[in-house]
Amino acid sequence: MTSAHPAGHGMARAVATCFLPFAAGYLLSYVYRTVNAVVGPLIARDLGIDFAALGVLTSAYFAGFVAMQIPAGIMLDRMGPRRVQSALLLVAALGAALFAMADGIASLAIARGIVGVGVATCLMAGFKANTLFWPAERLGTANGILMASAGIGGAVATLPVAWLADAAGWRGVFWVLCAATVALSAIVWLVVPDRRAGKDEGLPDALAGVRVIFASRDFWRVVPLSASTQAAFQAYHTLWTAPWLVEVSGLSPAAVPGAMLAILLCIIPGYVLSGTLTDLAGRRGIDRHRFFAAYTAGFMVLQIVLAFVPFAGVAAILLWMGFVILGTGSVIAYVILTPLFPKELGGRLNTAINLVIFLMAFAMQATIGHALLAAEALLGTTRAGSHVAVLLAIVAIQAATWAWYLRGKGVRPR
Repeated sequence: MTSAHPAGHGMARAVATCFLPFAAGYLLSYVYRTVNAVVGPLIARDLGIDFAALGVLTSAYFAGFVAMQIPAGIMLDRMGPRRVQSALLLVAALGAALFAMADGIASLAIARGIVGVGVATCLMAGFKANTLFWPAERLGTANGILMASAGIGGAVATLPVAWLADAAGWRGVFWVLCAATVALSAIVWLVVPDRRAGKDEGLPDALAGVRVIFASRDFWRVVPLSASTQAAFQAYHTLWTAPWLVEVSGLSPAAVPGAMLAILLCIIPGYVLSGTLTDLAGRRGIDRHRFFAAYTAGFMVLQIVLAFVPFAGVAAILLWMGFVILGTGSVIAYVILTPLFPKELGGRLNTAINLVIFLMAFAMQATIGHALLAAEALLGTTRAGSHVAVLLAIVAIQAATWAWYLRGKGVRPR
């Protein structure tokens, strides 16, 4: 078992070797996750992909991501974050190269799924490293700052990607991502300490640990709420916010990259705020479960405001910025559940949470486009009206999981 602090390292060196490489990985994974919000229309135009198919194509990332979660959790616990992260980043680079060369919806979806496999541990490897190198009372802050790097990744995937796409085309964007991913793989391998928690396990024991997690009543009280709110957060800010801004809020398509830049930058204060407040709540004796319930309730209320109040222009952008800030509250679920399981299950726990979250995110992102078309046909509404109807249906799903969470008396407060 390793120490909670990086032995033999000063704080600056510990941050440089045990934290920043994983923050860079999560940043890069977020570029991959959100890049289609900008280059998607270019791909659709060049290859003749329709509106609904673009959603399915973009969601293939989540399909690959989900498929890798349980194997990734076992690998992180058995081999440590350094080895797993550096190897899987090369898989992501392969996916980016295949995407750059793809010429149809099938090859694009396969390539994007491979990217999802390759970046499947970018956040979880960082979480695992945090449990190995930092004290438990700072875990919420460390996780929140790690997740804040997604804001930089999301920002890179807006105006900078738009500029690069203008200069080199959408295929050039993915060749640049491929090269950056290979470089980061090398950095992780060269600078991150090789650490693991606990003794070596055989595969049967590793799978037994997975069963312990999925058999836990605490797990199934907390995770559905995290999954439903995060699925909405992921589906919208990685793709469907951009069409909303044009079709509901009246922005011109040319204004969307700048608007998305402002919106996605809010991931940074959102994750830092939710992580820091979670730690502060714990130190002040505030029930983290009530805090999580309040945070997610605020997120749902904001979505209802989005649906019923016809904000346009700057006001709409500000409201979507608030959506992103409140949508980052998933970090609270990880912190609530981590102390309830042995440290040697940390990788498997985090990836189990991720599995449920991104399975729902995949389903939601893949179906929103079809739901929008169906709402227009069945309700006889405009595209703007169908956006509102679909968002309200998504809020109803979140409200059901929120009610389930509140009645979870078996969850032990921390």
